[in-house]
Amino acid sequence: MSDPTPTAPAPVTAEPNPPAPPAVTSTESGSQYEFNESQNQIINELAFAMMWVRFPLLVAGLFQAIIATGLAFRVSRDGAHIVGVLGHAMSAVICFMLSSWLLRAASEFTKVTTTSGRDITHMMRALKSLGAWFDLLAFFVKLYLALLGILIVLLLFGLMFGVFRESV
Repeated sequence: MSDPTPTAPAPVTAEPNPPAPPAVTSTESGSQYEFNESQNQIINELAFAMMWVRFPLLVAGLFQAIIATGLAFRVSRDGAHIVGVLGHAMSAVICFMLSSWLLRAASEFTKVTTTSGRDITHMMRALKSLGAWFDLLAFFVKLYLALLGILIVLLLFGLMFGVFRESV
């Protein structure tokens, strides 16, 4: 049931320092949203974090390339090293690709905060690069899970049929 006595609405209090409304600039391609200072700070922090992640990816890619090169010299003595060469070379390429996409995305995020009139264009380019980054990462997570699933099936098969029992 409803309360017979009406209640007065709560008083509306104004924020002490409301953020400045975002600007909308007009360009040849139409008007674009312009981020304000607090939004730019968040975007800058993201760009900085992405650049930080890019550095270890470059180092990992460089180490993988060095290992692949070192193993390549051993292929003539032991052909089995070709698997290691291919694996490390592929890892190096993937690290370099991920690093490149992060650099592009971080660069576009930085342009959002340092230029005016094209914030949405730069934001969309940054998001496209991030999308490519996550697509590649998602592929390898799926590949890892598939290989893990195959391994579990093989282990269960071995346990069920006694492959792991000691022979007496």
